[in-house]
Amino acid sequence: MNSKYLELNPINIQSKIVFLFCLFLLTTTSGFSSENFILKEKSLHTISSKHLQFLEGYNEFIDIDDLENGNWQSKLKNAQSIYNGYWVRVAIKNELPIENIGLYHNENREKKVFVVNSFGVRESNYWKWSINPLIGDDYFFDHLKIRMPINETTVVYDFFRSQPFDRHMGIENGLDRMMIGSWQKLRENVLISLIGPFAFFTPALMLGLYFLFMFFVARGNYIWVALSLFQICAFIFFSMISKSIGFNSVFANEKGVPVFFGGLFLFLTIFFQKSLRINVKYPKFNYLFNFGIIFYIFSIIINLIYSLNWPNQENFDLISFPPDRRGNGIIKIREIFIPFIFLLFSSIVISFLSWREGRSASGYLLLSFLLPFLSIPVAVIAYLFFEGPNWYFWAFTAPTAGFLFLSMFVSFGFSVAAEVNELKQVNFENQVQLNNELEAKVKERTAELVQANNLITDSIQSASAIQSAILPNIEPNNYGFSELVYIWEPRDIVGGDFYWVQKQDNWTALVVADCTGHGIPGAFMTLISTTILNRIASLHDLSNPGHILDKLDELLSQTFKLSTGDSTNFGLDCGVCCFSKKDGILRFAGAKSNLYQKVGKEVKEMKGNKVSLGYDLKEHPIPFKVVETQLDKKSSFYMFSDGITDQVGGEKKLMYGKKRLLQQIRSSATVNTAIEGIMTDLTGYQSNHKRRDDLTLFGFSF
Repeated sequence: MNSKYLELNPINIQSKIVFLFCLFLLTTTSGFSSENFILKEKSLHTISSKHLQFLEGYNEFIDIDDLENGNWQSKLKNAQSIYNGYWVRVAIKNELPIENIGLYHNENREKKVFVVNSFGVRESNYWKWSINPLIGDDYFFDHLKIRMPINETTVVYDFFRSQPFDRHMGIENGLDRMMIGSWQKLRENVLISLIGPFAFFTPALMLGLYFLFMFFVARGNYIWVALSLFQICAFIFFSMISKSIGFNSVFANEKGVPVFFGGLFLFLTIFFQKSLRINVKYPKFNYLFNFGIIFYIFSIIINLIYSLNWPNQENFDLISFPPDRRGNGIIKIREIFIPFIFLLFSSIVISFLSWREGRSASGYLLLSFLLPFLSIPVAVIAYLFFEGPNWYFWAFTAPTAGFLFLSMFVSFGFSVAAEVNELKQVNFENQVQLNNELEAKVKERTAELVQANNLITDSIQSASAIQSAILPNIEPNNYGFSELVYIWEPRDIVGGDFYWVQKQDNWTALVVADCTGHGIPGAFMTLISTTILNRIASLHDLSNPGHILDKLDELLSQTFKLSTGDSTNFGLDCGVCCFSKKDGILRFAGAKSNLYQKVGKEVKEMKGNKVSLGYDLKEHPIPFKVVETQLDKKSSFYMFSDGITDQVGGEKKLMYGKKRLLQQIRSSATVNTAIEGIMTDLTGYQSNHKRRDDLTLFGFSF
């Protein structure tokens, strides 16, 4: 909607004469009995009720003729008119050297204005808050710009209608109040009134977020300080900022105030109770604080239900909801404040006594309680200096009070920090005492543990000797290798990696396996697996690696007595190489294990099946893939367990990886240099990191 004033009719010479005559009658006869308001200063002034007249029973659709002929009264006769809307008439003589004047009707959320002066009769378009734009050519929020001739009298007809709650409280708060001043001063006043809530809202929100962060870091009672600040921010936003920016919600007026204050006092009460340890040190006072907590929870619920059921604009009336100085809600604002005052003064006394006992946290709380009271002498000084509660008075005292209020919460934060430190100190002292008590018991048990550990270590050392004896010492010439280098290093004294070699007629089988786990369980698996492999070698030929793997899995299932649906935590991954130098053939099959063949600078990967042996019952025979290649002097072969590739190291703590290992193989001329290069590079990469698993590495050529 366009907000510019529109002339009702063109003003010719004849109509101008008639208009001036009517204006003369309005301003000089009994037709306008109220006193003219003299505008002398640019700053804002309140137009008192003696300058105003009221017309009830008409809405925004009335025209200027009906207004001029209306039955104007010196005051409102019907309270319901505050809800239905009414017109206000005032005659203003402009003695300022400017024509652009700002007019504000307090809490005016809907407006329609007629201006009558020597410029003519001008009518503003109807404006409604939350529907029309907040800023226009001739209005700034609910503040209106009118044009008044200098040293002349202007008659203003102002339609007033506000929001339901504002109308509800209109009689008590004087919502018929009008303010006037220069258009520039009026806009400055609006901007300052907007800056105030934002200036308080922003640091309060940042403090709340900071204390919330501190709660997640250090715990303690920071959470209650954060929730209190968030509650204050919610109140400021919904009761002040949201109305200014045109945001409408269920709490966008004073009907949500009892809910917000109930929540604020609830969080502060819990904070006082916990910070002062009232439940431990002052149990009698604790009953009072528990009552306060229950009271505020109850008030929040009741007032929230009441606010949600507050009547909307269509069914609001002042008969069912009469004005109440205590405010709205079932439990009024004053009734919410009263218990908190008792709790606050109780907290002041308790914090003082606790501070005298030496608790620094209570000292910060005492300081917090006293900070808001400093606003009283500040207000007195400002009142005397600025000579009354004028705009300058409020411009100084409001930010000062806000700063002291926020400082109180900062002091709350120091209190929590001191409390956390005190608890840490107490915990430290208790820990020292506990350590001293435990130290004696530890000394008593140490000898027993050392003895038991020696027995266990001796047993494991014996197991290591047995495992080492089971693993063969492979002589390359005995099995047809021209070059053979292998590394076997358990992570612990004993390990779950093993290797096995057996020669049968023209065929030789080499097995490199990684059993489940490491340490003693892995060592037992190596004993079982090598026993089964020896049995396979005695009953079957060694020319087919896939057959060896199939039989090994079958016999493992029999050993662990697996039936359909059963499973176990024991199994292994392994690779089997079967080769015959007579036939010049090498065959490979793997269970989650691969064989790598180097020819020149190229490394070829022979992949095994993606299935492990053991663990569960499988259908046999298992179709293991057998890869066959020709033996020649230019080729070398490599098998290894994942203890190498999965080893963590480096600055980024990443695994060593297969790519890094294969690069060492490619860059080496012989098997021996390749194995040495891998182990040297792995040791440097591992650095100070712990060994993750057993390690087995084989390299051979023919």
